[in-house]
This record gives sequence, structure tokens and C-alpha cells, in this order.
Amino acid sequence: MSNRFEILEEYQAANTELGHLRDLAAHQTDQARGVTPYPHLQDRVNHLSQKCEQLDMLLEAINASED
Repeated sequence: MSNRFEILEEYQAANTELGHLRDLAAHQTDQARGVTPYPHLQDRVNHLSQKCEQLDMLLEAINASED
């Protein structure tokens, strides 16, 4: 990740996937209680949340250095 645009693209992709996974998790919660949710779903949501936070901090630092 050498520049802001690559970081921004990665952030947007991760954030989009995170939104889809959160929607999926909410949908599973709304389904019948007998359905077992995907076991890896929460791990992936946590990973993407952390990734988005890190990329957001990096983008903020880049923006601050350009000011």
C-alpha cells in the first residue's frame, strides 16, 4: 500500500464486505432460532472491523500530513 488511493480502495472494499457480513449476521439472528449461524462469520466481522479501523487511522494520518 504505497499511496492514499490504494489504501482508500482497500478500505472501501473491506467496509463494503463488512456491511454485507453484518447484514447477513442480522438476517441469521432474525431467522428461526434453530438455525446455527456460520461459525466463522463473527471472526471475519471482527477481522474486517479491525482492518477498517487501522486503514481509517492510516488515511487520517495521511490527510493530516498533507495539511
